[in-house]
Amino acid sequence: MVSWDIVLGLMVMTFALPFIYLRSLMRSTRERARNEHHELQQMRSMLVELQEHVRHDQELFLEALGVPFLLMRPSGRVVMANRKASELLGMDSLANTNLLKFLPDSDMRRFLQQVSQTCEQVRAMVQVPQGDETRIYRAKATPLATRERHIGIVFLDMTEEHRTQVIRRDFVANASHELRTPLTLILGYLETLMDDPETADNAEMRQRSLGIMKRHADRMARLVADMLTLSRVEAPDSGYLKHEDFELTQLAEDVRLRLEPMATAQDATVKIEISPVPFILNGDSFYWSQVLFNLLENALKNNPEPGLQVQLSASVQADGTVSICVEDNGVGISQEALPFIFNRFYRADKSGRIKGTGLGLAIVKHAVEAHGGSIRAESEPGRRTAFIITLPPGVCS
Repeated sequence: MVSWDIVLGLMVMTFALPFIYLRSLMRSTRERARNEHHELQQMRSMLVELQEHVRHDQELFLEALGVPFLLMRPSGRVVMANRKASELLGMDSLANTNLLKFLPDSDMRRFLQQVSQTCEQVRAMVQVPQGDETRIYRAKATPLATRERHIGIVFLDMTEEHRTQVIRRDFVANASHELRTPLTLILGYLETLMDDPETADNAEMRQRSLGIMKRHADRMARLVADMLTLSRVEAPDSGYLKHEDFELTQLAEDVRLRLEPMATAQDATVKIEISPVPFILNGDSFYWSQVLFNLLENALKNNPEPGLQVQLSASVQADGTVSICVEDNGVGISQEALPFIFNRFYRADKSGRIKGTGLGLAIVKHAVEAHGGSIRAESEPGRRTAFIITLPPGVCS
């Protein structure tokens, strides 16, 4: 006879074991699901971190370009842009901005409209108002082979290059004009002496003609010399600019002696006050001689009336900067002319009474800047005119 204990055991095994197995299976399934969920969370976190790294690397790359760049759709909506592009277009952020709807009518908007309507590379010069000036950019748009037909646009600032070209063109035109006048006069007197025997035989007329020709030849020679000096000092890296110690007081005295006949003829006084002595500057003594000569001569030429007082002073300030000033009590410079006096061939006096090449103050400005300094002019017409040079610490020892 079968024991009930055995039957009960078989029943328990028949019903309990599957339950135990199922419970164990469910427990392991839940554990595996928790592990997979945890792994999924880790993968999501890694994906977010990777996306953040990619975005950060994209931003670094765009900023490293060093020029304005943006990526936009043909609709005009910006996909990506760097900080310089935002600054160029005057916005804090360009992301998702539709430039064709946002920008007012301008060179920039017309360029972007042209870009959005073509599938070819587009190049253009774009003028962009920024503050009180207008800057010129060379823009290049390149369509990309993407499903959305993205367009990459880069901008190169050509303002300084454009200004340089304008300056060179004006310089050549002005130099040609300045040279043409004395050359025409010299040729005219030469033709007279050669074609008119009576004038050639007349000693007084011949001497007068030769004197005029020499005066204008000297003017041409100085103009050429000033143009060469200016071209050299504008390129301090060319090797023409030397850096050596020299004594400023002695240099100033030499310049004063060169101008003494002119000062004596005008009954003018040129005074030098430099402290301390010796005053040792580091730089190119030839160009500093040009600076002091042009400033002192400029004061004398613009004030031919007797009684002019000119003072050249130099000192070291508390912060180590060097200040050099040429000041006079002459007729002065009008406020309208002050912003232009350092321009090539500019003359505040339009009467032609004051002779010169018109390059003296331009040479002064470029020579001072080549030494790391700056120059400014102040004037109270009828009372005072001052040219003040400031040099950085370390040039005086």
